[in-house]
Amino acid sequence: MKIVHKRGIALSQAFAAVLAVVLVAVLVIIAIFLFEALGASFTADSAADNATTDMITQFATYPALVGLVGTIVFLGLVIGVLVGAFVFGGRNRI
Repeated sequence: MKIVHKRGIALSQAFAAVLAVVLVAVLVIIAIFLFEALGASFTADSAADNATTDMITQFATYPALVGLVGTIVFLGLVIGVLVGAFVFGGRNRI
């Protein structure tokens, strides 16, 4: 009996990358809500209020970056599957 070894990239390998992107997105959203609640406790125009407002502004740009990273991970997965199909797909055929 001959054992056939599969070659190529399995789609199940992308689970960790997708999970990491989702985890970062959730943590950014939680951080924005926490800084909003923290900023409400300071008096207006104080140094702490200004620092909190600046931090909220910085965190607000991260969801766009998470979407960009997710798109890059997805495209890398698709390219990897296609390359694996073309490189390893034609071998061992009779």
